[in-house]
Amino acid sequence: MDLLYENNRRFMPVEHLPERVLIWDETLRDGEQTPGVAFHIDEKAAIARALAEAGVGVIDAGMPIVSEDEREAIRQIVELELPCEVGVTVRSHEADLKAARECGVRHVYMFLSVSPLHMKCKFGMRSYTELRDIALRHVALAVTMGFTPTFIAEDSTGAAPEELTALFTALHGEGVRRVIICDTAVRMPAPLAFYEFCRYIIGHAPRDLTFCVHCHNDLGEATANTVLAILAGAEVPTVTMNGIGERAGNAALEQVVITLEKMGVRTGVNLEALDGLSRLVARCSGIPLAMHSPVVGLNAFRHESGIHAAGVLEDPRTYETILPEEVGRARELVFGKHSGRHQLVALLDRHGIPHTPLLIDQLLHEIKFLKEGQSHRPLEEMVETLDAYYRANFGVAEAMILARAREMNDDDILANAA
Repeated sequence: MDLLYENNRRFMPVEHLPERVLIWDETLRDGEQTPGVAFHIDEKAAIARALAEAGVGVIDAGMPIVSEDEREAIRQIVELELPCEVGVTVRSHEADLKAARECGVRHVYMFLSVSPLHMKCKFGMRSYTELRDIALRHVALAVTMGFTPTFIAEDSTGAAPEELTALFTALHGEGVRRVIICDTAVRMPAPLAFYEFCRYIIGHAPRDLTFCVHCHNDLGEATANTVLAILAGAEVPTVTMNGIGERAGNAALEQVVITLEKMGVRTGVNLEALDGLSRLVARCSGIPLAMHSPVVGLNAFRHESGIHAAGVLEDPRTYETILPEEVGRARELVFGKHSGRHQLVALLDRHGIPHTPLLIDQLLHEIKFLKEGQSHRPLEEMVETLDAYYRANFGVAEAMILARAREMNDDDILANAA
């Protein structure tokens, strides 16, 4: 098996890989920010418990300022006393810190936009001096309130690395020991540029500062960028189960974990738990998995092509970098237009059915004929149904909001509040 990875070792851009990383899960916070997703309180607790049991090291339980239901869910997760770090995401606002205190957490993950574009458009800030003052003031407040703060540099890749390094150094002076580099809006289409960006910042920051990485998937590069950041010196990848999240989602926990494990980097995650975790999050989020999703998708370990199936029957490693049993899955040989003799012979042998070359040829002919003549209408109907499901369930209908707005007035609202 080692020989299969010889080229990986040979061309690795760094001499030494970390022995271990800490997996930080954002399913309950950034994952829930998927448009239209809202986990129920019991679902949040169930997902948190499953993540902890699978070996995840850090769980972001949510954003307390969002609602009372959110705070109650976080309190219930804290009461579970899970064997991992549990914290919450807060803005650089005193109100957010007070809301976090209501939930009983010790860790807060404080975010502030650091790119000039975000600074100007979101906060009206025009200088890094102003940004640094806000960050330092609220980090100091968090420490005073008894929290251990991690600083999240939103839209890091839109900021000058020199300014970002200076900010991280200043925060380190105020007691911050962990920061997150965020590829929030995917400003670097070339993954190697992101690698060098992270390497520069980590190489110029205080040595005892722990770096985390948070990547979005707008260009389909979130997993690659996360792994490259680890090669550049980051120690904590932040991920979501099934890669759910805003827009095109985040780096997928299952993809990042299996990639690092195959590289020889331990994650502490039980790989056999990935399939169950994936199904739980899909059910609670209401988002079914794509068939071709790596590791957890239906087709991840299914083979139809005759050439591929023949190779897998001889030695699964010919076409399976991950063996299905490693991640709690099972292999399946599918019969269709591209099937070959080997998988058909294997099927008949497995069921003790005698066969001749003529019988095999005839069966293959019939299988191909059936598949090529199959109608796609059932698929079209399913897609239409799925589209209707998404529109009806992911978000509150604009028509409902407009109708409610037309019938409301301030007097009624004040009377109801009284």
